[in-house]
Amino acid sequence: MTEAAVGFLGIMTGHRHGNPPITEPVFCSHLCRAAPLYNLEVLVFHPDGVAADGKTITGYSWKDGSWQSTLSTPPDIVYNRCFYESPRERRTASAALAALSETLPWSRGLPDKWGVYEILRENRRAAVLLPETKLYTGNRILDIMLAEREYGVFLKPTAGSHGKRTLHAILQNKSSGGAMRIKGRDGANTPFQYIFDTQAEGLEWIQNFIGSRHYIIQPYLHLTSSERQPFDVRVLMQKNGHGAWSLTGMVVRLGSQGSLTSNLHGGGTAVPVLPFLKAEYGSAGKYIMEEIATEAALLPPLLEARCGRLGELGLDFGLDRGGRIHLLEANSKPGRTAFQLTGDHRALRLANENPLRYARHLLLTHRRIPILPADSFCYKQENDNNGS
Repeated sequence: MTEAAVGFLGIMTGHRHGNPPITEPVFCSHLCRAAPLYNLEVLVFHPDGVAADGKTITGYSWKDGSWQSTLSTPPDIVYNRCFYESPRERRTASAALAALSETLPWSRGLPDKWGVYEILRENRRAAVLLPETKLYTGNRILDIMLAEREYGVFLKPTAGSHGKRTLHAILQNKSSGGAMRIKGRDGANTPFQYIFDTQAEGLEWIQNFIGSRHYIIQPYLHLTSSERQPFDVRVLMQKNGHGAWSLTGMVVRLGSQGSLTSNLHGGGTAVPVLPFLKAEYGSAGKYIMEEIATEAALLPPLLEARCGRLGELGLDFGLDRGGRIHLLEANSKPGRTAFQLTGDHRALRLANENPLRYARHLLLTHRRIPILPADSFCYKQENDNNGS
């Protein structure tokens, strides 16, 4: 660590092709460049870069405008940005965190989608936001929900992300026991569509597609724009430099016509929220946006009370044609790309730098770094953004 830095933040991330071979290189480099403003130093590392005894870490630091391979002592605090594609990757990350037993976690994680649903449905106000949700246990439960739902059902993996391996199944020609149409995205996020002559064939295909994975089933909701584009509202909630939850920003994620999801990784884009909602809902658009912000502020404390201390949440809300709000997902490792696409530079800066502000807050409150003078640059900058 340099003499100027008084706190050491480690960012644990995944592998990718490139130099350096880390995921989210743009976000990581921004954290590294901004870290000196908060008297922090940053090391980016893979889980397998942590020594078995946890005493050293091999990673990458940003110095003199380029990435350099670095051997380091353990950080004061670790920010886990790993996205697990396999059980092996999850085990490797868990082993790394266990080895760093003296390092303070920046945030805990959320349970899977079913676990989040079970937590939130216990709160009367949050439960109103939740679509009906069932755990997939085989064809019987799926058969029942398909029979009851005119527009079919939506299935998604409890631990999935980016819209991968999602399905929309709908019965056709119910009176004659006819066909089943299935639209979805595979593990590579490539869209597909199949039509089966009988319901039994479709159910069997779904069971084989799901395999041993855990899935939830929800009614298929018509969450599309007047142009028949799927959309949702992504709200980023983060803790600021005082350890308080604040709304960093919100955007509309917009998919292409006929697409199953609006996720950016599935080919979607992002647009500013207020103009979009006004175009879709007229004068009510402003009030819908305000209601979404109010509901978003409710959820982090509810999840934190059951899951442990959290640092940020990406909350995805769907809107039907009547303006009713549905909570679609909560994500403890949200991305930042949507704010870049909309040109919301203020929200993008906060999204990128609030993790540093909150890391400094944690280190101060845990007495791991000395209290900074009140006239320091980063203290004034943070006060300028307090509550944003």
